[in-house]
Amino acid sequence: MRVTVLGGGNGSHAAVVDMVRKGFDVTWWRRRAESFPPAGTIRHTGALGSGEVTPAMVTDQLDVAVDGAAVVLAPLPATAQPELLDRLAAALAPGQSVAWLPGTFGTWLGARVRPDVTFLEVGTLPYLARLTAPDEVSIPVAASRLPVGSIPGDGPRADAAHETFATAYPSAVRVTDGLDAALTNWGPVIHPPLITHNLGAIESLGDRFDIHSEGTSPAVKRAILALDAERIALRETLGLPAEHWPISTHYERSPLGMYPPDAHDRLVASGLWRESLDLEHRYLWEDTMCGLVLNASLGRLAGFAMPQSEAILQLVGVALGVDPWTIGRTTASIGIADLGEARRLAASGLA
Repeated sequence: MRVTVLGGGNGSHAAVVDMVRKGFDVTWWRRRAESFPPAGTIRHTGALGSGEVTPAMVTDQLDVAVDGAAVVLAPLPATAQPELLDRLAAALAPGQSVAWLPGTFGTWLGARVRPDVTFLEVGTLPYLARLTAPDEVSIPVAASRLPVGSIPGDGPRADAAHETFATAYPSAVRVTDGLDAALTNWGPVIHPPLITHNLGAIESLGDRFDIHSEGTSPAVKRAILALDAERIALRETLGLPAEHWPISTHYERSPLGMYPPDAHDRLVASGLWRESLDLEHRYLWEDTMCGLVLNASLGRLAGFAMPQSEAILQLVGVALGVDPWTIGRTTASIGIADLGEARRLAASGLA
């Protein structure tokens, strides 16, 4: 099976390692040819073993990269999706599959541009990974249960795309459609409270502060759980079925979470997340301005109050000097005016 991986970040490196180790014919695309390590070879350590892998092809030509791919994996931030789709739309063939890892309802954006392509998205990046050198990635954790939905959510085309994706990711758990998958996303639940409640430490302490260790205090965890309860209540309001993928499973070290029971311990023990964050970090611009704005905007459209989400967005907006409702991923900005119609189209596909 031919698999194409797009991008040059932590998740893209981990996906190349994973797909090569699983024996697939892997093509790796990056915007600039000079960004690849020699021959595209990546050294790796962690949950996927230790060693090095070399994909079958590396290229900066997007049409070459996706040609003939059974599935295109895009472990890119949600903020990069619109620009990538501008280029990807012309390169894809009818019937191909593209998977956002994760998505933030990128399935809807993709389906609007290329309704003849099946777009999938997952509830979390399949790897907790960090680059430790330009040609080396450490992957202490890989997902053990990975919710994945698509647009269209139903029908033969969706079935075929999910079957292919499950070949690449046997941990995949199919959910109803792309909206369902978008509202399983843990990023907009964990990271906005971590950022909001730790802004002083982020700006003052730099890499002396580990946001996933010192930053996840009991009080901050309560804020995360309250925000997650709001997400789950929104899912129920929209009529999305259980399972709702509560974030509490992660902190309770439950096997019913998206990562293995010891994932948080491995994450902290790795020391890889003791990194210098700033106000340009993806936790703010992807998980807050895209993910949390999307959740709260869906709540507004449904007439469902989301005071936790609204409060965080108000505080972050003041801190950044921006209006989340103007620059964020709202339902209006992605072309949704009627939730009933959006649910129908997420299931059947866009015309």
